[in-house]
Amino acid sequence: MRNLLKLLYAYNFLILFIVLEGFALVLIIQNNQFHRAKFVQFAQGVSGNLFGKITNFKAYVSLKEANLVLANENANLRNQLASLQRVEKTRKDSLVDIIYKQRYTFMSARIINNTVGKQYNYITLNKGLKDGVIQDMAVISPSGIVGIVEGVSENYSTVLSVLNRNFKVSAKIKKNSYFGTLSWNGLNSEICQLSDIPYHVKISKGDTIITSGFSSVFPEGVKVGIIHEFDLKDGNFYSIKVKLSSDFRSLNYVTLVDNLEKGEQLKHEKIAEHD
Repeated sequence: MRNLLKLLYAYNFLILFIVLEGFALVLIIQNNQFHRAKFVQFAQGVSGNLFGKITNFKAYVSLKEANLVLANENANLRNQLASLQRVEKTRKDSLVDIIYKQRYTFMSARIINNTVGKQYNYITLNKGLKDGVIQDMAVISPSGIVGIVEGVSENYSTVLSVLNRNFKVSAKIKKNSYFGTLSWNGLNSEICQLSDIPYHVKISKGDTIITSGFSSVFPEGVKVGIIHEFDLKDGNFYSIKVKLSSDFRSLNYVTLVDNLEKGEQLKHEKIAEHD
């Protein structure tokens, strides 16, 4: 203790200088939008690099599982391609040109950090600006929705997870197309809530919930989960609990989805709001 006090006394001016410099830096970041943005971008790069090194080791442990997921996804894509080829042979004149009128592009990414037990959970991916990642891209897994890209640095990106109380997306019941708003109340990492479904709609436990396609982010038909349980809320709308199809505790790889027509869609929607 005596040696520590001597050390503090000998370097008291240096320690005071460092403390004041740190305090000044905090004030600059908090009160200047440009410096705050640069700091956030720098912090994302540093934390992303650290998470990347940690995840490289963890990846070996779950490599078998990851390969299985990728194999299943490839099989599903091959099945879809075969189905499209069969349709093309029988209905060439009615097919939309999926090459020259492509609406969505897809990019794979690896999760290097993922929180589940918080109220506001985020996911960090190993892809960033240099890879073509932009803000508001949809993030999905082979089993369902995952989140929306919120922040991007040169090499990494952060995703607003479905398991975040700020997350909301338009979703619908697959069998009848009635849609509502999907959100998470912060309680159970396997259960989300679907609201705004009127009481006269016939629903059942186990009904599939998918994205409605009404937003500019998620394509229509991406699986969300199934109805876990439901009851009437205030006599007009259902209170529906949806069991998520994605297991957020075992996610390793995801797919980023970019809507190529998003700008045009948002432009028209903005004009309509002012009419």
